[in-house]
Amino acid sequence: MEQRKIRLAPSVTRNVDALRREFADNDHISFHLFESGAGEASAALAYLSVLVDQSRLHQHILPWLSERAGAAGASAASLAESARAQGIEGTVSDLTEAVRFIANAGIVLFIEGRTDALGMALPGYGKRALEEPVLEVNVRGPRTGFIEDLDTNLGLVYRRLKTPKLKAKSFVVGEESRTDVAVLYLADQADPEVLREVERRLASIRQNVVVDSAQIEEWIQDSPYSPFSQILNTERPDRVATALNQGKIAILTDGSPNALLAPSAFTDFLHPSEDLYEKFYFANFLRLLRLLTLFISLFLPSIYVALTTFHLEMIPTPLMLTFLSTKAGIPLPTFLEALLMEIAFEVLREASLRLPRAIGQSVSIVGALIIGEAAVQSGIVSKPVVIVVAMTGIASFTIPSFSTAITLRLLRFPLIMIAAWTGVLGISLCMFAVVLHLCSLTSFGTPYLPTLEWKRWKDFVSRHVMLPIKHRPLSRSEAAPAEREESDHEEA
Repeated sequence: MEQRKIRLAPSVTRNVDALRREFADNDHISFHLFESGAGEASAALAYLSVLVDQSRLHQHILPWLSERAGAAGASAASLAESARAQGIEGTVSDLTEAVRFIANAGIVLFIEGRTDALGMALPGYGKRALEEPVLEVNVRGPRTGFIEDLDTNLGLVYRRLKTPKLKAKSFVVGEESRTDVAVLYLADQADPEVLREVERRLASIRQNVVVDSAQIEEWIQDSPYSPFSQILNTERPDRVATALNQGKIAILTDGSPNALLAPSAFTDFLHPSEDLYEKFYFANFLRLLRLLTLFISLFLPSIYVALTTFHLEMIPTPLMLTFLSTKAGIPLPTFLEALLMEIAFEVLREASLRLPRAIGQSVSIVGALIIGEAAVQSGIVSKPVVIVVAMTGIASFTIPSFSTAITLRLLRFPLIMIAAWTGVLGISLCMFAVVLHLCSLTSFGTPYLPTLEWKRWKDFVSRHVMLPIKHRPLSRSEAAPAEREESDHEEA
């Protein structure tokens, strides 16, 4: 809801009193009153002490203001002109704007006789040093990741795209947090309709507090109830630069080390930025391997449960005899074995994430070995179940996107239950339902699951198969002339 604007008064004392009421019971609001040679208030400076740069404030700005404001015959116009010479030049016209300016690590200067104030951003809070991304670790390629400062993140992108075609639009989301958001795109690559839709959805956000890009992602995505994320998030500036050249739009949020890329396809979540820095044949091999591990991570436990419960005749005889021999003496059905081991694996994985990094990895490895060995020795679960669950967990680690890996982990449990009730038929129906759901999803109006069209098969291959670098499309618009020629031939 839009707040009623209160104009600033020409009296410094009245403005200071109004600010005191706005920041009541806040011990960190600070005011400095300056008196003229006649002993009257000539200016006042307001700021939050925990946000501004204290050393610069006390060493340069306050001594200078004390000297200028206390000079005999100093007028409001001369004081304002001198303040602008020191960098205090932002105009603040009402009380609400002054409050927001102060809350955004700024200082506000009130001058007697003026109905507007002057402001300057003077942030003094610490910033995290640039480090390698935690979740998107590359063997080869740039090792700089985003941090929680929006200006720094914008600079990292601008360093990689030194072109005036790189455009940036600013938004403010959150009624109380007033979080700064930047939308980046290349003017000659981005789809204007997608850009307008992104801007419309950002303007529609109605939340009191926005502290991370994940809240924006959930608000603006096409299908918020789908378990699959439709907007790719990344910690890597190099990936953002590449995505912008492919026609995508990047959304950067102040306070978040993750950038959002839209529109996104399902295959984008399976292709890390490292594919661009490896030989094309090795990158294509890894992409095929990830498709295999995607299937293993989602369906392997349910397939094992279905085969050993309903379809023993589909298993080769020597392997079936091995399964039956290991199953002898196990009191639990295969369905419960797999379910218990999957739950134990997820508990260990979650514990390793929440523990301190120095001991988290050791706990997960030792815990998995101890629990698996103890379960087999005590006759609670069979050895093949432990192997299947371990292979499934390892396969899930190959998925580059953390949000996609979580989705696969979530879907694995209902698939196991359905396999225990209906066998391979139920798995086949579930597989069809998952593919049908992916086909129904969109990301800002674009298909989420890539489709192969015969007329655009070259564009499909160039997007999803790594070609030698000399044959890769330079940008999104490179395929446009070929498509126009095809349409011209059809019209003729």
